[in-house]
Amino acid sequence: MTIPALQLMSRKACCLCDDAAAVLSSFVMQGRCTLEVLDVDQDVALAARYGMDVPVLLYADTVRLMHRIEQQNVELLLAEVVEC
Repeated sequence: MTIPALQLMSRKACCLCDDAAAVLSSFVMQGRCTLEVLDVDQDVALAARYGMDVPVLLYADTVRLMHRIEQQNVELLLAEVVEC
């Protein structure tokens, strides 16, 4: 079984981004996924694509969750992608 690789589009001084990172870190610590956190303000293309619309969680380069990223939604996402 392959562990899902998730990407979190984030920025500094964003409380929703901090909350999302905290939720996702518990899944990473359980070994249920990997997580790459990207600061949209450090990449012109990401800033243009996501603007103020963060946090955004991607799986396989597809937006899967946005804004309020909560544990139950991540559970559903991981259950879905692991079944595939």
